[in-house]
Amino acid sequence: MMKMLFKKRDQPFVYPDYYLQLQNWWAGRMSEVTSGLSKTKLICMLILFIVLTGSYFIYNICVTMSADDPLFKNTAAISKVKAINLKK
Repeated sequence: MMKMLFKKRDQPFVYPDYYLQLQNWWAGRMSEVTSGLSKTKLICMLILFIVLTGSYFIYNICVTMSADDPLFKNTAAISKVKAINLKK
């Protein structure tokens, strides 16, 4: 089974047409939006994007961990593993 997963393909993977059209549309749109920006502005926007998305994800993790939901706080709610009764 594993050998089949790692076997080299005879034919290359072909993407669906809608995916290629969406990819071309997105590339064209981003070229239009960023065509007038300098390299410095592009790097600043990339850094800003990384900082904003990273802080958003960290915020979501912190809110989830510090929630007052009893599911997260109550360790007694965790059930013990039950043995499986095997018929002999």
